[in-house]
Amino acid sequence: MRKIIIKASPLKFISLIKSSFIYPFCSLFLLLGCLDSGGPSGHVDTISLETKSNHIKALFFGTGPYASVLSGDNGCPSSSSRWQAFPAGSAVEVIIPANVSSEDEVFVLEEVNKLNVAFAGYMTINVVVSSHTKIPKATTNQLTINLLNTAEMKKICSSSGGGCIKTKFKGNNYELIKGDSYYPINLGIFDIHEIGHGIGLCHVDSEVFPEGTMASSGGVDIRSFSDSELDAINTVFTSGLVVGATEQDFWDAGLLP
Repeated sequence: MRKIIIKASPLKFISLIKSSFIYPFCSLFLLLGCLDSGGPSGHVDTISLETKSNHIKALFFGTGPYASVLSGDNGCPSSSSRWQAFPAGSAVEVIIPANVSSEDEVFVLEEVNKLNVAFAGYMTINVVVSSHTKIPKATTNQLTINLLNTAEMKKICSSSGGGCIKTKFKGNNYELIKGDSYYPINLGIFDIHEIGHGIGLCHVDSEVFPEGTMASSGGVDIRSFSDSELDAINTVFTSGLVVGATEQDFWDAGLLP
C-alpha cells in the first residue's frame, strides 16, 4: 500500500500538492492554524449561533430541528445517545482500493484535508491507496472504502444504488474503533457521506437543512462536506470535551446555547 499524506495550505482551505504519490501533511501548521483566519484553529467561523447549535445537535446526537427523521432513523453510527468518535490523538487511515479513479482519489484527498483542518490537531487522518482492489477488513483506526458490484452491494448494504458503512465501537458503544464503507463500483465514490458516519456523524434532514454530505438521503446526494458541517466539526472537536460526552455536557460547555 502507498500512503498519501495531506498538506493543508496556509492561504486556502484545500491545497493538494502532488509529487509522485506523496502529499506532505502539515500537522504542525494545523495546530498553529493553516488558514488565513483569526480563529485559534485556523477555521473560519461564519455560521450563525442558532444554525450552528441546531446543526451540532443533528450531526452529533441526531436530535433537534435539523435531525433526520427518515424511516424513524437518525442515522447515527450507533444507538448511543453520547458523542461518538475516535478518541483524541487517534491516527486514522482511510484506505481506498487500487482500482479507484484518479478523480475519486483526489476527491477523497480533498475531503480528508478539510477534516484535518477542522480537527485542528484533535486527531489526524491519512489516505492510503491499497495495492488491492479487494481491501481486507479494517483493523483498529482504519476506515476502508470498498467498491462492489451490484450483487455484493445488495448483500452488504441491502441496496445497489447507495452506499453504506459498518462501524465497530468499543463496549461503551460510543468510542469508534474502525469501519468498512461500501459504494457501487459503477458509480464510484460519489460522496464522502460514509466517511462522515465513520467519524461519528449522524444524518441531517435534507428537507430542513440541505447543507453538506450528511444531508444526503431520500434521493438527495450532496457530495462534499459543507462549511456548516466543517464548522460544527471544528467546534466540537476543539471544545476539550471527551468522546462519550452527553448533549447536556455540550450545553454546559456552551456548544449548545
